[in-house]
Amino acid sequence: MPGLLVALALAAGPAPTGPRPDAAGDVYRYRSEARYAERNADGVGAQVNSQVFDLEVLGASADGLRLRFTLRETTVSDTTGPAMKVPLKAAVGVPLEFRIDRRGLLTGLDNWPAYHDRFLAAVDAALPAGDEIRNIVHQRMDQAPTDAAQDMVLGDLALMRGVELRGPATLGRAESLDTRHRPAAKVVTETSMKTAGCVVRVYRVTTGTTPGVMQTTTADAEVSMKDGHVLNLSQNRIERAGGSVIDERLSVKRLSAAPACS
Repeated sequence: MPGLLVALALAAGPAPTGPRPDAAGDVYRYRSEARYAERNADGVGAQVNSQVFDLEVLGASADGLRLRFTLRETTVSDTTGPAMKVPLKAAVGVPLEFRIDRRGLLTGLDNWPAYHDRFLAAVDAALPAGDEIRNIVHQRMDQAPTDAAQDMVLGDLALMRGVELRGPATLGRAESLDTRHRPAAKVVTETSMKTAGCVVRVYRVTTGTTPGVMQTTTADAEVSMKDGHVLNLSQNRIERAGGSVIDERLSVKRLSAAPACS
């Protein structure tokens, strides 16, 4: 969550060197698996999906990176019906090109109109007019472009950027605030050495402070010190409000080759 956290200086001993900078032509492939379950007065709903996606570096500058995200394959299982599969299937093979700054924050979209129109055309071809899922997808895609992209396409990448290295790893414990939440959420991050000079572990607990809602998100990641990118990441979000319980689990695994530790 670079740029969104107010860090307290509790960390110790930075690593001597930072990761290799990204360069045009670099391609990273990942598999993400998400499980979502919700229990409330209306019953229980669950969804499981798996995605394989590529992240390609198109260009690098002093301001940040130009990147291309492409969903390569996906599978979906949902207790609410087959229509939930449509948005993910519609996104397969449709590239989204975007820019991030040196803190990892999304700063722009380079082909959003084309992506937006192609994606919605595929959804509309698969679902009839008036379908509830079709309407929800249109509403989300018609938000402000950067909001829609984060919500519908780049959610996993935002989580990964929150633990990736953009400089020497700072080992130790830090307390911070995530100001994206209202009110701000409390964050405790512990960074430790997994493999000397090669891999760090980032363990983060985020606790919501909304009255009447219990929300805890735990993230555990292994990150390469050689190129700064995620090797493995798991996140578990539990939210309880009244009689409603949400249990959301996500795992991300790097499929492309990681730099050797030697």
